[in-house]
Amino acid sequence: MAFTTEQQQKLDAWAIAEKEKERLRRVFRHELDAEERAPLEAPDVATLRARLARPRTETAWRIARWQPAHSRTMLSAQFKAGKTTLVGNLLRSLVDGDPFLSRDVVTPVKGCVALLDFEMGQTQLDDWLRAQRIRGDDRVLIIPLRGMASAFDITLPDVRAQWVARFKQAQVGYLAVDCLRPILDAIGLDEHHEAGKFLVHFDTLLREAHIPDALVVQHMGHTGERARGDSRLRDWPDVEWRLVREDEDDPSSARYLTAYGRDVNVDESKLEYDDATRRLTIAGGSRRDAKADKALHDVRAVLRKADKALSGRAIEAELAETDHSRATSRRALRVATRNGEVVTESGARGARLHRLPPLPGDDPDDVPPLGDRYPTLPLGDM
Repeated sequence: MAFTTEQQQKLDAWAIAEKEKERLRRVFRHELDAEERAPLEAPDVATLRARLARPRTETAWRIARWQPAHSRTMLSAQFKAGKTTLVGNLLRSLVDGDPFLSRDVVTPVKGCVALLDFEMGQTQLDDWLRAQRIRGDDRVLIIPLRGMASAFDITLPDVRAQWVARFKQAQVGYLAVDCLRPILDAIGLDEHHEAGKFLVHFDTLLREAHIPDALVVQHMGHTGERARGDSRLRDWPDVEWRLVREDEDDPSSARYLTAYGRDVNVDESKLEYDDATRRLTIAGGSRRDAKADKALHDVRAVLRKADKALSGRAIEAELAETDHSRATSRRALRVATRNGEVVTESGARGARLHRLPPLPGDDPDDVPPLGDRYPTLPLGDM
């Protein structure tokens, strides 16, 4: 379509005016962002030599082995793995000073511990926390926000300022958020690409409210064992805790917890659960250890029934119909040999044979057939 000279001049003038409007919008937007941004504190600028000459301070811990002081932790949990129960145990330890999971030393929080809960009904949440029997319950600030997640849109400066004022007034020294996804949904952020935008504002809130430590809960994806969504969910925390079930498809299976991060490396450990008090305790090793224990039970059963010492290959053949992998069976045999639960002897052509050790009182030179002389022991007695 051809324009007349007059039409073209009007079109050019309109384009220039629109460009100028957009340019002004960008200037104003930049100025507003600067006004709303928290004032920057002067950074500590020093050479490495000067820094290394300063007195060295040992790592201070909020929870020994699990969370250093002045740090952010992300708890990534499988669906219905017990994250709310774990958070309840955490609150009790932070306030009362009880060892975390009945094992690790905790430095109690000065002031209050605040929980923002976006998933539980208020009555159920109260009942679950009542079971913990927290002695310092007057220093646990519970803020139920299910169905009200937009009230925590701290990306808005006015809203963030209101929460900062609340937390300061309550003297909050530790903030737990359970969990992140409802907030992102409520304020229109994509969990897969924009979670980091919220976490930046969350860091600002912690700084402005003078809250040194925090925990944010996030669900794992339906496959794998990592927090779903934006990769920032793994970049952001100082420490990541992972809570999983032994069998992802069995809600009643054992739970396991591990931690990894800056100065933190806690091996996966089985959790024991007390239904009456909803308390969790470190009770054992990893899922790999549990599989090896089950395989060891079957290795011993094979050796009990044998009337002679067996090679490792023969033991693996006997276990071929079980659900143990070859690697698990071999690991179980190595552990049993190292612990003295299985002894070895030399066979023909340098073969390494395995058998159960003689019972107390047996003559090593006159050991009768193994048969049923060794009673089946439960795993707890191994």
